[in-house]
Amino acid sequence: MGTPQTNSAYQVTAQGQRFTLYFTQLPVVHLDARNPIVDSPSTYAKFTLAEPNGTVTELSAGVEIRGAYSQTYPKKSYELSLWNDTTGATSRDARLLQMRTDNKWNLQALYNEPLRLRSKVANEVWLDMHQIYYKASEPDAKNGIATAYVEVFVNNEYKGIYSLTERVDRKQLKLKKYDKGIKGELYKGSSWDGAVTFTALPPYDNTSETWGGFEYKHPEEEINWSNLYAFVGFVKSSSDQEFYSRYQEQLKLDNAVDYYIFLNLLRATDNTGKNLYIAKYKTGEPYFFVPWDLDGVFGTDWQGLNSPTTDDLLSNGLFDRLSQDCAANGFRSALSRRWTQLRTTVLTEDRLRAKFAAAHNYLQANNVYARERHAWRDFTYSPDQLTYMNTWLHDRLAYLDVAFTQPCSSPTLATATSQKTDALTLYPNPANDYIIVTATEPYELCVRDLRGQMLLRVQGRGRQEKITLGTLAKGLYVATITGAGSVRTQKLVIN
Repeated sequence: MGTPQTNSAYQVTAQGQRFTLYFTQLPVVHLDARNPIVDSPSTYAKFTLAEPNGTVTELSAGVEIRGAYSQTYPKKSYELSLWNDTTGATSRDARLLQMRTDNKWNLQALYNEPLRLRSKVANEVWLDMHQIYYKASEPDAKNGIATAYVEVFVNNEYKGIYSLTERVDRKQLKLKKYDKGIKGELYKGSSWDGAVTFTALPPYDNTSETWGGFEYKHPEEEINWSNLYAFVGFVKSSSDQEFYSRYQEQLKLDNAVDYYIFLNLLRATDNTGKNLYIAKYKTGEPYFFVPWDLDGVFGTDWQGLNSPTTDDLLSNGLFDRLSQDCAANGFRSALSRRWTQLRTTVLTEDRLRAKFAAAHNYLQANNVYARERHAWRDFTYSPDQLTYMNTWLHDRLAYLDVAFTQPCSSPTLATATSQKTDALTLYPNPANDYIIVTATEPYELCVRDLRGQMLLRVQGRGRQEKITLGTLAKGLYVATITGAGSVRTQKLVIN
């Protein structure tokens, strides 16, 4: 056979059966579970990590399926808790693939990423462009996560390419621990509600681990929503004079600028409220953002479908207000300066395209796309996706070069965004027999199922129109309304 090649496939026969044999330079994870792996609780599994250099790590682990909507996908993501024994009575820390030393890890399935690379590149870009502001005091603190490709077997069944990742938690951010009271704080935006988008201020209940779309993450010793409630209330309800004179006391400006740039560079439509973390290092310090769950990015939506819009800006209630700050030391000035700086360093088009190419070439050289097709029959590798991403990136950067550096006397970024969003609306949702679309311009409505198959297409003239859903079955769909200058994509539930 000669020297085996990682970009080739070989036909072999064993015990009278023919198999396709592949070689890989990627680390390989084996999970040998005692019982079926479910959402909760964790089940014991023997965790084995074999690295290309010959290093083999064997550990006990608790494994459970992770995610919310992603649990409906056939390829599951997993949460790993490393244990000292088979019961999980005590945890065990380990350093995996040159990442942090910890007992908690995630295996991301990448199922809704056409090239299995967008979220990995996005996380790398964030770490390139942003560093946690108290790094001098906490050298090990990191505002983001490292990731590494691995190939996964579960009970000897090949599951394909995964991303082994660190987690966003108190330990990653080095937040101050609870000490006779709350010091550091951490909240996760986990569902779409008014508080996570800074557009509503619902009452809170300190007996609940959720509020307004947030999950309470730290400290574990005490649930108290009052601090975050006060911050959201300040953003939503304070007068302009109070907001613009005091917001930099409560929010780390440099971090907010970088997150806004990052959010819009990726056009991460599922990350304006949900799928981010808000943290505070210690009492008296400002809040800051940590990105999370970066799959619907770089020209795709949360379902992995192409979303070609490049000429809009994502926002929420907080960024709507920040974008109207024209002070010399305010948000808009900081945004313009930071964008200009980043565009000559880590956010050049050549550098970003090189990241796409490096990840794609690595997976292709190891024949990963062929194996994904074997493991998941609905996966289709399309090399055109790389061309699409590069074209999308070029157009997106060109638009942001203007949008982020325009004079503050021009119409605000937030106003422009709000007008685009409000131009296209769909309701009721959930729906029964019909929906109503309101638009200020001619539009096209497309309804797809979760596999991307087009089930309904309607050309509308604008204003308010009632559209019958016909024979569409009960379930979850993706509705896209496309106008002349704007696109709106959202989940549609039919009861």
